Amino acid sequence: MKKFLTLCATAVLAGCVSSMINTDASKTVGLQTCRLVSPSNIAAPVFSWKMTSTRQGARQTAYRIRVGTAEGRKLGTVVWDTRSVPDDRSTGIAYGGPALKSATAYAWEVSVRDETGAWLKPATATFTTGLLAADDWKGSEWIAVPGQDIISSNAVPKNERAVPGTSCFVKALDLGPNVKAAYWTVTGQGVFEAFVNGARVGNDFLKPGFTHVFKTRHAFTYDVTDLLAKTGGENVFAAMVSAGWWRDKIVHYRGKESAFRAQLIIRYADGSEKRFGTDASWRGAIASPVTRASIFEGEAYDARETMRWTEKGGHSAFQTVKTIDEFKGEIVPMEGSPIRLREDLAMRPAAAYVWQGVEGADATSKFGKVKTVRAYKPGEAMMLASGETLVVDFGQNAAAEPRFTASAAAGTTITLLPAEMLNDEAGLKSRGNDGPEGAVYRVNLRGIHRDGAQAVYTFAGAGDETYMPRFTFFGYRYLSITATDKVTIKKLESVPVTSIAKELELGSIQTGEKDVNRLISNVLWGQYSNYLSVPTDCPQRNERLGWTADTQVFTEAASCNADVYGFLFKWMRDMRDSQLETTGSYPSVAPVAQYGNEGDRFGWADAGVIVPYTLWRRFGDASIVKANWASMKAFMAHLAQTKHATPPGKRQYADWLSYEKYQPCNAAWGNNPPKEAFEYWDFLGACYWLWDARMMAEMAAAIGEKADEKAFRDMAATALAHIRGTYVMADGLLSKTFRDLQTASLFALKLGLLADAKAVAETRSLLLKNIKDHGDCLQTGFLGTSILMNTLTYEAGAPDVAYTLLLQHKNPSWLYSVDQGATTIWERWNSYVKATGFGPASMNSFNHYAYGAVLAWMYGTMAGIQEDAAAPGFKHFVLAPLPDKRVGNVSAEYDSAYGTIRSSWAYGKDGRWTWTFTIPANASASVTVPGGETKTYMSGTYTIVR
Repeated sequence: MKKFLTLCATAVLAGCVSSMINTDASKTVGLQTCRLVSPSNIAAPVFSWKMTSTRQGARQTAYRIRVGTAEGRKLGTVVWDTRSVPDDRSTGIAYGGPALKSATAYAWEVSVRDETGAWLKPATATFTTGLLAADDWKGSEWIAVPGQDIISSNAVPKNERAVPGTSCFVKALDLGPNVKAAYWTVTGQGVFEAFVNGARVGNDFLKPGFTHVFKTRHAFTYDVTDLLAKTGGENVFAAMVSAGWWRDKIVHYRGKESAFRAQLIIRYADGSEKRFGTDASWRGAIASPVTRASIFEGEAYDARETMRWTEKGGHSAFQTVKTIDEFKGEIVPMEGSPIRLREDLAMRPAAAYVWQGVEGADATSKFGKVKTVRAYKPGEAMMLASGETLVVDFGQNAAAEPRFTASAAAGTTITLLPAEMLNDEAGLKSRGNDGPEGAVYRVNLRGIHRDGAQAVYTFAGAGDETYMPRFTFFGYRYLSITATDKVTIKKLESVPVTSIAKELELGSIQTGEKDVNRLISNVLWGQYSNYLSVPTDCPQRNERLGWTADTQVFTEAASCNADVYGFLFKWMRDMRDSQLETTGSYPSVAPVAQYGNEGDRFGWADAGVIVPYTLWRRFGDASIVKANWASMKAFMAHLAQTKHATPPGKRQYADWLSYEKYQPCNAAWGNNPPKEAFEYWDFLGACYWLWDARMMAEMAAAIGEKADEKAFRDMAATALAHIRGTYVMADGLLSKTFRDLQTASLFALKLGLLADAKAVAETRSLLLKNIKDHGDCLQTGFLGTSILMNTLTYEAGAPDVAYTLLLQHKNPSWLYSVDQGATTIWERWNSYVKATGFGPASMNSFNHYAYGAVLAWMYGTMAGIQEDAAAPGFKHFVLAPLPDKRVGNVSAEYDSAYGTIRSSWAYGKDGRWTWTFTIPANASASVTVPGGETKTYMSGTYTIVR
């Protein structure tokens, strides 16, 4: 067999098996600015591109970038020219020219020289700047509607509901003749929509997104030239603003008044320019069809009210606005990837039925079962009468917006209640049901399950009417719909809402095991649902916060699915904004919110280091490291003082929701943890301190901070010495308090905590025995699970055990939830069990993504696509799959910063293993066949059989 492998590999290297044809078909493609395609709102451009070629071994040897004003999509007057730069990098190239002009469209052109010395045909892309300086906002003020209900930051509104109405603003402007271009920059205190002459501006959703309430507002710059009146005269500029992430419970009502601010820049054909800012001359009212809206509560819409006020002559009843200065922070151009509707993922009903009445209920033990009166097939129009309830199943849990086209008499109201699950088994209360079998289960939404998380629409009686909420979002698979009178629903959809735009998707992976493929899909849908302005924990209940541990454990897996660099670059500003000024620690949630703002929680605070490190390694762009360097150093200075130990009188989240002792969630000890728990927690904290210091040293080297590199290597040595002196016993093993725990052993092996080889071997044996003693099941929670599979595979040398855990169907395991019907990753390993019912409703989300961290192992080990620490961004990478016959085959591709990497293997009926892989142009890989030697391959497609 070894002889056959050698012959096969030699043939591949010679180009005799499946190498690329030697032609000159090379191109420069995939141009991005700040890792986005032709973006707006750019403040500091960073460029990247890719090279493709049908010539094996093609590579870049130099590049030239030119930046200039945009003439359509072509390069106009050049403002920066790098000339020829001898460099093979094609990512993370920062703009280095003179200051760019605000609200201006630019084009940039890149030329690439290949290894033959030939220059490829230049490729061009565009970007538009936002307002780049505080002075750009001169003449513009925050405006608010007088008389709106004001939220006191110390008072909770009745029933925790949002204030009624939305604030509407309007201004008619005569811009004069010969307008060449018009750029409108808009922002809001609260979620807003903007309009020009009645047309909605932009395709971004839920603007301005979730940022630190007091420190940062995002502004969006749009080219509105084509929306201006073609015949001259007045143009109407308008906006409507709801509570959003400004004055809702999600931020504990920190904001008081909804407000709007904008700056309109008009450029004329003669080269002159005028600016029109929001000021006291604008008109306003609480007057739109959106009669109530908030993130938690949902939205109420009365179609009998008009939107005519966004058009010419429609706002005569509006009053003069007032100017306010409540927000004193910084307004910055929108960073990263905005929220979008994913029309390409829109779902239609998979099943639907109408029920009326309940049977089999009793007052003490069960809610009974709904009486189904009719069912509808997919695509059928659905009828609903007063007293009936329509239940619709879209087949997929998601963060989404319901959208319908329906007809009813004027004044008829339809109410949509989203839910993740249905009640079951005759509504037995002992199973955690909150209603009859067949009705939607909503108690896990917690405080908003009765009056919140709903869409309410009142018909105008104008025939077919189409509606979709625009100032809120929901997490659901099912809709429960009721009406006050007869309604005909002709079309109903669930439209996903996410910051993962289609053009940002990078990877795909499939296996020969259908349940594993369902798991892969669940991970992706969990990411769609929770990467929404911030990386939330869940999209459905009264939480939806940027929990930092969830973020850091999932960042690598997220980077396999999509280009999340810009999204998390933005979130790291949220982290800096929320960093504790007194200590330098990072909080448990970012941005600051209703709770979770405390620091010093290991595994949570460490996201401030882990996320920039992971993104730099995955995408090869150190911009995120540089932007956060001072902040990360402040955090590390705090760790050097505290050793990441639990502060006096505080507790840790620890290995959240694990099945091991010392896990604090709902622990029997309540608020009095035993001293052994603190010892274990402080050990884990010290592990993160060591890990952080090592990452900081690597990043310091990458950005040329030599003194910091040495300081952090010294800090890592100090942390390691502390761990060995405090938590490693005389026998060379970890403390007896926790050496029997899976997560403790995993950290010991991953971080090389044990100096004695015999102790390492014994710890490995203890870990594997622990897994075996638990029926070949993991016991880890959020933190342990994130390092479980890689540590088992590489440091413990047990990839077969890792595969066993992946393929396990018993609880706890990934496939256990798949067997219970999951379409996303759940918060708990057993959030729902067919045999026993629902988990504790107080904390039982059916759309979390933390346990989806396993996806990174699937790409890295099953498909074998791995980073090379010495070449961030996959300039050079590793291809080293470790196949297992139990999954039969694996096929993956990953569109890295240097191009698409492919890896596919399968076992044939004859037992032979065939592997085909592709290395993109301008990249190379260290390729290891299982059981064979490692060789370096240049770009091309290759096949190996053994």
